[in-house]
Amino acid sequence: MPTDRIIRFADFELDVERYQLRRAGEQVRLERLPMDLLILLASRHGELISRADIVERLWHGNPYRDTENGINTAIRKIRIALDDDPLKPRHLVTVKGKGYRLDGADFASQPNASASDSADAIDTAGAHSAVRVLVLPFANLTGDGNQEYLCSALADEISATLGTIGALGAQPLRLIARTTAARYRDTAKGIGEIARELKLDYVLEGSLSREGPRARILTRLIRCADEVQIWSRAHEPVSPGALDILKEAAAALAQDLAATLPELQRSMLARRLPVDPAAHDAYVRGRYFWYRRVHFDAAFCAHHGIDGEDFARSRGYFETALEHDPNYALGYAGLSNYYGATVVHGMFAPDDGWPIARALAHSALELDPDLPEAHHALAAVRYFFEWDWARAEAGFKEALRRNPSYPEAHRLYARLLLSAGRRAEGEVEMARAERIDPLAFQGSRAFGMILAGRHEEVVSDYLSPGHMDYSPLAYQVLATAFEVKKLYAQAVDATVEALVRCGLHARAATIRAQWDVGGYDAVLHWYRDDLLTRRRSQYTSPLLIAEIYARLAQPDEMFHWLDAAVAERSSRLCELRMNPWFKPYRPSGRMRKIEQLIGEGRAQ
Repeated sequence: MPTDRIIRFADFELDVERYQLRRAGEQVRLERLPMDLLILLASRHGELISRADIVERLWHGNPYRDTENGINTAIRKIRIALDDDPLKPRHLVTVKGKGYRLDGADFASQPNASASDSADAIDTAGAHSAVRVLVLPFANLTGDGNQEYLCSALADEISATLGTIGALGAQPLRLIARTTAARYRDTAKGIGEIARELKLDYVLEGSLSREGPRARILTRLIRCADEVQIWSRAHEPVSPGALDILKEAAAALAQDLAATLPELQRSMLARRLPVDPAAHDAYVRGRYFWYRRVHFDAAFCAHHGIDGEDFARSRGYFETALEHDPNYALGYAGLSNYYGATVVHGMFAPDDGWPIARALAHSALELDPDLPEAHHALAAVRYFFEWDWARAEAGFKEALRRNPSYPEAHRLYARLLLSAGRRAEGEVEMARAERIDPLAFQGSRAFGMILAGRHEEVVSDYLSPGHMDYSPLAYQVLATAFEVKKLYAQAVDATVEALVRCGLHARAATIRAQWDVGGYDAVLHWYRDDLLTRRRSQYTSPLLIAEIYARLAQPDEMFHWLDAAVAERSSRLCELRMNPWFKPYRPSGRMRKIEQLIGEGRAQ
């Protein structure tokens, strides 16, 4: 069993991935809260953790819960499970007046782990037996800037396909995600340096060029240990070549790993690829634009009315893929993602998008029951719209069982776990996504920390010396963190920066002017007026209006719009418990009833 997902002390094993404590190979029963606390203590590498920190991490800092007795009970149950004498503890040590620490834990080496995120210390995604592969964006040598999308999309689809079939092998593949791969486009770094940074075993790189009217695709697979090229191919024309690359790259990897490509893997690969190469070409174009837009904070985008041009372009390409091949399951999954994402990002009412997304996800599953993207699409419907968390969790697990290198499924599953109050599991799942897509977490990691209520850490990370340039997503998330911490000038700065990076210069200037004239109160009132005005001419989620009234400390108006949001099943309501704007109102009976309704939601 891989050691880097297991924390060992004495004859105990804490298996974070399986959420199990074992002693001499036998499972030791431990309830959820004591298990979460044990994982939290274990992940700190023997460092002291205070009771206040435990309350913040396990109870979201809720002062209305009996956290004192809760901690005492959890500690007692952990000691019983570990057979630890509180007077002479061997493992769980109490430092009077300070907190607790877990001594003697044995971890795999994690030299680059961040101390600010305890989940980082536990490598639950990349076991030593897994082979880590990076597919670099293909170099565009055509001289035509319009071909950039194809170079990125081709690499994305190769990565997704290898991740899917790699899940079935005796030695699984772990594909580094597209966002991280994109950071190495046109880099001056050599393969050896990239491999050391990302702990890679293989790199696949390629280029797209033209010789007269014909397109030519060159690809090569490099083994990082000795930087030897173990496979290369040239293909023309573009569309058939794209399909050939997928098949041959998978076969070459399997051969170099001293294994054959099993029949089941060949069958999965054949089902993933369309009959018509033009369908595949359209799909990868659509997926490129969908990814480019979906990695924004949905709440920020809906609040500020950021346009959905990339979403619209993705829909056109997904529809074109199905016109070429009506039995292409990935095309249906892509369209399902489009209809769901546009609702979450505030462009359409839930009833105008989610029922269509559900039907399309079912169509994809009927055509290919083993398609990870189809399971993920249906799980998203169950999470955001049906509020059926049990079936949503099952769907995310099915997607990840078929492709463990699927970062979108890891991220959304982490959000579900956090929403359900399973914070330790959610942070571990977020850490999995980070290991698959490390560079994307410049923004995505901060987003996960916001969901977990760790606003102070987001702010301190950003304000620490030497922080670098951030993505639009990071600034969108920072705007929330700064406002929660009452750092209003910084909140305005982050909001303006995010809007400028999204091309909304006029809106950014207006918000800056409101701040200069009347401070943050004027900014919030302008937000309210803007949302109410927009609602008269276009769909505007009532949840957005409820949020602004919460930020203005006007509970009567807040609950009025919150009731409207519940009636329409607003998508982001599934994360109501993590929404910082509603935190002051959570102790009220009215809010508890709404939370209970959402938590008990079932398919309609």
